Amino acid sequence: MSLYQKILALVSGIDSPRVRFDVMSTMHFLYDLYCSGRINEDQLRDDIFDVCVEVIAETNPELSEDEVRKRAGIVADDLVRTMRVEGVRRRILARFGGRPF
Repeated sequence: MSLYQKILALVSGIDSPRVRFDVMSTMHFLYDLYCSGRINEDQLRDDIFDVCVEVIAETNPELSEDEVRKRAGIVADDLVRTMRVEGVRRRILARFGGRPF
């Protein structure tokens, strides 16, 4: 699954288009910061985790705080892994002048 699809899955339970857009743009902003080297992987994970906690708590009010944090950790780790792989792809394409596909 692509980064875009994973972010869409995260925001799928949010009814407000504005909030969905804000979450998605925040994720892409963090991805750009990471790819440009302005934040490291630990900072990226911490910030994504914070966003995931808020989204999961909002879309799943029946979950306890521990369950929200556990799910947010899983989602954040998955997003960071995907961002790392796509970041490598982005750097390789930039280095060798390839076109994105």
